[in-house]
Amino acid sequence: MSFALLKKLGIAAGVLLLLLVVYLFRQVPHSTRPFAKAVDQATTIRLMRGDHGVELNKTAGTWWVQEPVAKSDQVPQNSSKWPAANDTIKTLLDGIQAMQLEDLISDRPERQAEFEVDPSSGLRIVMWSTSSGLLVDGMFGKQAPDMAHIYFRYYDKPGVYLARGILPGDLGGVDVNSWRSHQLIDIPEMKIQAITIQGKNFKTELVRTSTDVWTMNGTIVDPAPVNALIGILAHLRCSNFIDPVTYPAITPESLTFGQVIVKSADAAVELNIGPEDLKSKQFPVSTGPDMGLAWLSEPVVHSIQQKPSAFKEKK
Repeated sequence: MSFALLKKLGIAAGVLLLLLVVYLFRQVPHSTRPFAKAVDQATTIRLMRGDHGVELNKTAGTWWVQEPVAKSDQVPQNSSKWPAANDTIKTLLDGIQAMQLEDLISDRPERQAEFEVDPSSGLRIVMWSTSSGLLVDGMFGKQAPDMAHIYFRYYDKPGVYLARGILPGDLGGVDVNSWRSHQLIDIPEMKIQAITIQGKNFKTELVRTSTDVWTMNGTIVDPAPVNALIGILAHLRCSNFIDPVTYPAITPESLTFGQVIVKSADAAVELNIGPEDLKSKQFPVSTGPDMGLAWLSEPVVHSIQQKPSAFKEKK
């Protein structure tokens, strides 16, 4: 065998070895914590299961959730968006930031369905930054038998890994309402300065004149029932959201049953209440377009629709 042929074979072997190294490098995760840096940079998070999903967008430090998008690679739609629940967002971000990859379980694409990291059953989470573009794209599968790990793979790679530090429940889902904030009123109790309640044939106006002194129509009233009312109003949350398809007749204009206005020195929340849905024992409510239409239970509405007779003059 000639030297020239040996030289060519050596070069070919070197090229093949280099290609093999590159291939193996691409199959190994570049970081054991793939979402660690992305969490701090992300301004958009898309969660997809099959063709259904939600998109979370961060604007001026506030997270919003959009209605489901049709495809994972589409440009964000001009669909309705709602304030996202801070605790739900925090659970997701804390979980995926702490997640660490461990053992490679399989690199065979045909086994992805077994671990539920295939496109139809896995939960795909993609993160972008407005400044850096795509940050990370991963597929989360089912919980492992040891109950301490979850299966994970990079979306564009076949390798399936065991990941610890996160559970499926921490990831949320693709139901937009599960991400929406249920907070109707969020004003600290001591900051509430005035409450106006209107209902059928009555109006109650309460004004704080000092720390624990409240007046109604200029008369000082017993603070105990006012404080009880404040305790309900300060952190008022809806029980659920109204499906416009199921309840097409419920619109912002139909919320004429009553109204509660809560004011602080620098904020005001106007809660409009519609007629009760007798079947579900709930009242439709809204605090404005950002919140949309929501439900409040019958006991809660009765507890805040206080008539003047509920407040007695202080003796």
